[in-house]
Amino acid sequence: MLLANHYVLLKNERLKLYKKPSTWVLMGAIVLLTLFSLVINKLMFRSAGGYSPSWQEQYNWGLEDLNGQLKENPEEIYTAQSIEALKYLLENNISPQDWRTDLVFEYYNLKAEQLSKGEIPGQKQNEGKPIIQHGDWAKPGMEYGYAENRNMTDGERQERMEKLQSILKSNDWRKFIDFKIDDIKSGLIGSNSDQEKQVNIEMYELYRQHNIVPISDINNNLYYRGYGPNQENNDFLWKSREIETIRQNKLSVLRGEDENGNLLTKNRIRNLEQDINVALKRLSTNTAPISYNSFLGLLESSASEISLISILLIVYAGGIFASEYGSGTIKMLLITPHKRNKIFWSKTILMMELTAIALALNLALAFIFSGVFTAFKGIGSMQVISVFGSVVQLPYLLYIVLRFLILVLPVLTYGALAMMMSVVTRKSAISIAATMMLMFGGNIVMGILSVVSQGKVLPGIKFLLFSNTELSSYLPSASSAFMGGMSSMVDGTMTLGFSVAVLAVYTVCFLWIAHDSFCRRDVK
Repeated sequence: MLLANHYVLLKNERLKLYKKPSTWVLMGAIVLLTLFSLVINKLMFRSAGGYSPSWQEQYNWGLEDLNGQLKENPEEIYTAQSIEALKYLLENNISPQDWRTDLVFEYYNLKAEQLSKGEIPGQKQNEGKPIIQHGDWAKPGMEYGYAENRNMTDGERQERMEKLQSILKSNDWRKFIDFKIDDIKSGLIGSNSDQEKQVNIEMYELYRQHNIVPISDINNNLYYRGYGPNQENNDFLWKSREIETIRQNKLSVLRGEDENGNLLTKNRIRNLEQDINVALKRLSTNTAPISYNSFLGLLESSASEISLISILLIVYAGGIFASEYGSGTIKMLLITPHKRNKIFWSKTILMMELTAIALALNLALAFIFSGVFTAFKGIGSMQVISVFGSVVQLPYLLYIVLRFLILVLPVLTYGALAMMMSVVTRKSAISIAATMMLMFGGNIVMGILSVVSQGKVLPGIKFLLFSNTELSSYLPSASSAFMGGMSSMVDGTMTLGFSVAVLAVYTVCFLWIAHDSFCRRDVK
């Protein structure tokens, strides 16, 4: 009997909600905004993947520029050898990502140094610009690029040039790996410590262990400015990037600081170690990262629009009780056999039901339109992620659904806040406006606090509601495969579990205050 009465009450509340035109108008507006966002994301991805000059075109432009420089100064040895290097790469169809590119540039740089030792009129010893500038790659711990050659004797330089020629002729990337490992062991490629040297060696051994063809260090290539058409998704590129991620993270953990010199917290170290495990699992299972312009990448990007559901929920929750008080229907509701406790929870359940419907509609439409835009390309792709400290491989579509469910938690919290304001103030306008202001002003508040704190962690800031609403910062995505984000800016000790727990506490408190106020206060 009690269940039947409760069902009748819930049915009546449902009829009142869904018969309101405003409910469907607002729902439709949110759907249209979601679809508009999907279209914008697709256009952005398309523009990002649009035309870019091929590496051959870029090298030819470099040749034109170098030939012009050589005409002005015919005795410039480094310019002449740079021309020879680019010609060799073009004639042998060696792309900028090809591991042989590093060897070619180093060989001709050594040759330029060798020639500069001679008595050439108007040419001072070692005058000119190296083919690849000695920049960050020459710093200790940066093993990619080629070794510092300035202190070599003529015999050592000649011997190294012969080694480079031999590896180029053999076209054997395994010999290239051995060559790099020998450079690390001999100290030609510097490391800050024996531990860092071992890390660098282990990274090269990963190439051989997983049969991965290495890539060149394109950051040191002065004549190449970006990937040409359809080169970004090559299989060997993502694998080399995973190895580089492992290397950088291992060195950061070893040094106790990141690449920018910031000290690592225990939580940050734990995240880096998780990223290392994820990268190793991807290599061992041959699981490529999800492309941002694939079906799953576009579908995942729509998860950012879940915040739009907050608007719908706040408008509904802000008026769910206040409208009853304002119209006087609250008295008619209270004279029914239903207790206030049941009335309150019926409206709360309906609020959650509305959220579930909006979330399901958002996900369904995003699924359909993402499929239309991408022909459902890669719908069954697997992904490796870290879940509560454990590295697992699962269908990425399942992960996206879980991501939607996680990101809806702040929406429910703000809905509970709007409901509390509705009961306490009994004014719809105040309830909706105050909650909206807190929701959209939260990020501004956090930004101001981060500026005021100047990178320091303010005591207790991690317990604020606003500090825990950006749950996406904890979750890997197709555009950002590893962890990190706003949470590290707030407090490095925060985790996904902590933020979820804080949101749950706030939600329970808001509902308890609303329930207590509704059940105890008199109606005039």
